[in-house]
Formats: sequence, C-alpha cells, structure tokens
Amino acid sequence: MDIKTLYTKEPFNNLFKECYYMHLDNKEGAGQIPVIDDCCYDFIFFKEASGIFYFSEAQKAIRITSKVFTVHNVTPPYRIKATDSLTFFTLKVQPWANAHFFSSLQKPGIIDLTYSDEGLTSLHKQLFDPENKSNRFNMAKEFMKTKQIELTSTMRQVREICEKVYEEKGKITVYELSENFGVSRQYLTKIFKKEVMYPLKKFIITVRILDLVKFRAKHPNVSLTQLSHDYGYFDQSHFINDFKKICGVKPLHFFNNLPEFILRHR
Repeated sequence: MDIKTLYTKEPFNNLFKECYYMHLDNKEGAGQIPVIDDCCYDFIFFKEASGIFYFSEAQKAIRITSKVFTVHNVTPPYRIKATDSLTFFTLKVQPWANAHFFSSLQKPGIIDLTYSDEGLTSLHKQLFDPENKSNRFNMAKEFMKTKQIELTSTMRQVREICEKVYEEKGKITVYELSENFGVSRQYLTKIFKKEVMYPLKKFIITVRILDLVKFRAKHPNVSLTQLSHDYGYFDQSHFINDFKKICGVKPLHFFNNLPEFILRHR
C-alpha cells in the first residue's frame, strides 16, 4: 500500500481538511479498502473507475464506474473492492463545508460528481498522469484555490463548534457545547445539521470513536477496557454500541482485523 497525505493549512483549511493519495495493489487477490464515515464529505478521484462498494451489515453492493464520486447517506460498515488494484486521490472537505459543496445530493449511494463540475474530469486526468506524479498535491491546491469563499456567519459558528469537539476529542456533550457557546441546544443542533448534514450528536460520537481508533493504532498494547474508560465510557455495552454505529463492527473484531488504511494515522 502506498499512502501520502497532505494536511491543509491556511487558507486552504477554510474549506478543506486534507488530501491524500492511496494505491493498493493486491496481486494475490482482490484489493479492498474499508471505509469509515468521519462526517466529512469527499471528492474521490478513482483512477480505475471500476469497483464495488459494499455497505450495511447485509453488505449491499453498488458498482462504482465513476471517475470522481462521493458517498452519501449510506449505512456502515463500508468497503470498496476491485479485482486488481485501487488508486484514489481524495480531497476531504471540512465538516462545516459539507452543505456548501453537497447540499444538492438527494438519493443515497455512490454519487457521480463529474456531471456537476467539468473541471473534476480534467483534474482526474491530470492527477493520474504519470508525468504529474510528484505534482499531485500542488494540483490539488490549485483546485482548492478555485473553491475558496468567505464563510457565512452560520458556517463560522459551526466551524467553532467542530473545532471545540475536535479539541475535546469528542468527549463533550451537546449540553456542554450549548453552555460553552451560550446558545440553546435547539439552535446548536439546527445550524449544525444545516451546514454539516449530520446530527451534532452523531458528529460528537464519530469524533470520539475515530480518535480512539487512531490512538489504539498507535498504542496496540492498551486494553479496550482501559481505552473505553479513557474516552468516557463506563458501560461496555454503551461503548460497543457507539463503536458499531461508526465502524459497523464490534471493537474486538475491528482491532483484530485492523485495516491497513488506518495505519496512515500512526
């Protein structure tokens, strides 16, 4: 597996969280990548434009034939599978920019984005041109420049909420956020859902579980019991239920089969 990541800085982090290149070549069988929904939408550039997206516990299947796509409103666990190789370049947007880019999405599933922006097809071609191998991130930055906007007042408010949740590693409640920002829970949840397109409570749980996953990937000797306590869970059934909501499987199963993709966070 070949993975390279660029974490964006000002001014690009106004709308974009990170971008990364990933190639998986499994000559002994079908290449596949597990996917965890982090509540941030993505522009996913798919070199092969040929694969299968599996989702839900029933592992429903959708064929992927799009060069550029995003995933919208489907149930975990997810995984993407191809016959020989999988090569992606992904631009991950900030959660407060989800609605700015993707509010027009309607039905759930794999959404082809090439119909909404002809520039995405052109960028796809450039990203996977062998001559541009060392220049991919610069091309991504040029694309980001064309998308920069002044955040609206509610986007700025939601950005502050998201940054507070990230700072607390998801170990915070909606009530505590309303106290921190001096506004009602109803107002917080309303503007958050409008801009992020996810409920605030789900975002909090997602941030907590993903931070826990990344920590465990770096510290594999820490027990799950200790880890769950450190992240505010004193009821194992509550921890397992939240973990399964985000990752689609129970914690023990997940960490016994830790996806290689997660190792990029080590």
